[in-house]
Amino acid sequence: MIQLVNEDIPLSYKEVDIESDEVLHEKYMLMIPVLEKDKEILLYGNIGYIELVEALEN
Repeated sequence: MIQLVNEDIPLSYKEVDIESDEVLHEKYMLMIPVLEKDKEILLYGNIGYIELVEALEN
């Protein structure tokens, strides 16, 4: 989904494989996928296009 949004809104992001990191997996396992900005969780779980755009524009 983030690739689609990136076509409309220029983004700089880092994709992290939560499942390959034991600490991150334990922290986020029930929330995957997770979108964080400045160490704040913006969205998690089933993330739609509109929700993602709104979260990134704020």
